[in-house]
Amino acid sequence: MDNGEYKAYLKQQYSNEIRPLQSVNDVISAFQKKLDIAETELSESEAIFLKMTILNYINVHKNDPIKSNLDNLNFISYEVVRNEKSDHYYNHMGITSDNERILVIIESQLNAITSNCEELKVDMIIERGIDTSHVNQETPEFFAYLMLFDSHNENH
Repeated sequence: MDNGEYKAYLKQQYSNEIRPLQSVNDVISAFQKKLDIAETELSESEAIFLKMTILNYINVHKNDPIKSNLDNLNFISYEVVRNEKSDHYYNHMGITSDNERILVIIESQLNAITSNCEELKVDMIIERGIDTSHVNQETPEFFAYLMLFDSHNENH
């Protein structure tokens, strides 16, 4: 399948699943209905994940007008409580130790959300949605969003 055929397939297959862009706080609220998620402090080893996340956000936004505010980012971390509701994600990551946990980190100024669990991160990005301007203009971000549905379906 060439690139054009794949794009046509993605649009045909997933256009009805596109969600309008929501805030990260709305995404957290939606996932709190599906999973037990509690605000948490990061351990020293988990703080490395946050530092890498901060560096990624700074790099991505270095040419944006928001750059002047990058020193004022406010990250909030959440723990996905391990229980029946979250077993799918924990099993997917292969976490067997009680010392390891799945984290969700948000930054509301950038409307950014991430997780150390790739499958949960994909699910949250799908839930978060996409700006309609990307959909209307069929931007690369639009097709990247549609590809998440393809990835999601392969993992479920």
